[in-house]
Amino acid sequence: MTSGGGRFGLAAGAVLYGGVDLLWPAAGGWLRLLAAVELAGGVALLWPRGQTAPRAGAAALTAVYLIVTAITLPDIVRHPAVFNSWGNAGEELARLAGAALLLAMLWPAARRLAKPACWAFAVCVLSFALEQWVYFAPTVALVPAWLPPGRVFWAIATTLAFGLAAAALLSGRMALIAARLLTAMLVGFGLLVWVPILIQHSHVLGNWTEFAETLSIAGAAWVVSDHRAVATGRAGR
Repeated sequence: MTSGGGRFGLAAGAVLYGGVDLLWPAAGGWLRLLAAVELAGGVALLWPRGQTAPRAGAAALTAVYLIVTAITLPDIVRHPAVFNSWGNAGEELARLAGAALLLAMLWPAARRLAKPACWAFAVCVLSFALEQWVYFAPTVALVPAWLPPGRVFWAIATTLAFGLAAAALLSGRMALIAARLLTAMLVGFGLLVWVPILIQHSHVLGNWTEFAETLSIAGAAWVVSDHRAVATGRAGR
């Protein structure tokens, strides 16, 4: 099974996220090591010739995101009633699912990862809907004030969109179009929400990591879209 554009979307997020963590002055030793591997994995996905480098890149990202996801789990154990603990895990798991699915598409030996990766990503999308609902006021605040018909409208619309996308991915009904629309929505988040914030507050590390994470999750959604397109025989259409 071949990969599509999602490979490059996932690579863009990895290069940005890894580069920011690697170059930021306050980054610690372990963070720099993981960032270096993530950056290298993203670059490998962009390699134009052959399958060896992209496979290695997907494997490297899968390993890094598995470690990062595991790091979020103790916080869930310590604070199970705080939804943010679950939300952080869901964001990292979404990137892990995207990388694992891409690895399954690029490397026949890893094909068994495809199904659990798709299920995991769908559950993460559901968690995004719940997170926006639980933290509705901060979600409203992130919507650009100039965007008609208003902040509350888009906060509600995107929360519903996450929920509907999760239902489609979990049920398999209209999953391809759901994955494509989800990718577009996440890219929109990056361009309309985080780029303006970065222009105004480029000195804040959290803004860069949020932007990179959004790109990474958008890339993961794109990988899911590519996988569904191949599975349904509609790749390239």
